[in-house]
Amino acid sequence: MLFTKLDGDNWSARAARAGFPILVEYVREGNRNITYGQWDAEIVKRGLGKHVFLTQYGRPAGMVGDACAQYAENAGIAVPPINLMVVNKSNNLPGHGANYYIQQFFRTKIGRKVDADKLTAGQKRAIIDQAQDEILAFRDWEKVLKAYGLAESEAGKVIAPGIKTKRRHPDPDGWHRGPESEVHKALKQRIIDNPRLVGLKRDSEGELERRLWSGDRLDVYFAGADLAVEVKAVEAGFDELHRGIFQCVKYKAVLRAQKIHDRQVPVGDSVLAIGGHLPSALREVAALFDVTVFENLIP
Repeated sequence: MLFTKLDGDNWSARAARAGFPILVEYVREGNRNITYGQWDAEIVKRGLGKHVFLTQYGRPAGMVGDACAQYAENAGIAVPPINLMVVNKSNNLPGHGANYYIQQFFRTKIGRKVDADKLTAGQKRAIIDQAQDEILAFRDWEKVLKAYGLAESEAGKVIAPGIKTKRRHPDPDGWHRGPESEVHKALKQRIIDNPRLVGLKRDSEGELERRLWSGDRLDVYFAGADLAVEVKAVEAGFDELHRGIFQCVKYKAVLRAQKIHDRQVPVGDSVLAIGGHLPSALREVAALFDVTVFENLIP
């Protein structure tokens, strides 16, 4: 089988062939996205091309997306559009030219059509998040690259943000057990009464103990925003707060899975609301999983 989507001697084709292995390398490093500026800088740094205006990268990104689709069709497997990990620094979204690939991914994943031009930024970001989950989970990028005569780039060239130190693991003995404290109940009610504490409008209606289809119960849920709020009282220690971040990861995934089940845009989200202060070591963990934390909520 001859794979041809990356053929050509024009700048776009050369940039796509140079840039595709870099995208795979970023995925191998656990990165969800790369900005157009970072993509350009990596290509220049490695001597694979010269700097160009970032708006020109839309075409190479599209060619990479077309290559993923061509491989998927001929290999008979689902290949996520890796070009959807290339985003603008300003809004963390791909350029307008990626709308076609957003629509195709949504149709394949959700089973119905969507007009990307009519999506809100939040809806579009939710679809991109889902695509990036699948990009990270896909294990055959090496085969896709080889089909186009490419190889994975030399390991170790990507420098992910932050200092790579060993993170402290949680101790389950530090997790809260037993009945819910009155302080915890009071903080949940305070959030219900003051939605602005978690970034919502004052008139947002919340509820306590909403049950998810996974059987989990949410501390607070705002249906209008499809937002789960995991609440930790002021006395919560490192291990319990660490657990809270991972609870947010789980609840966000389940909320979005419920939407996908009903063929809707998966816009569900989850935040952590705590009475006290988040340790600096956990800020890095929260950022790693894109968990928003509202802290010091005890007046």
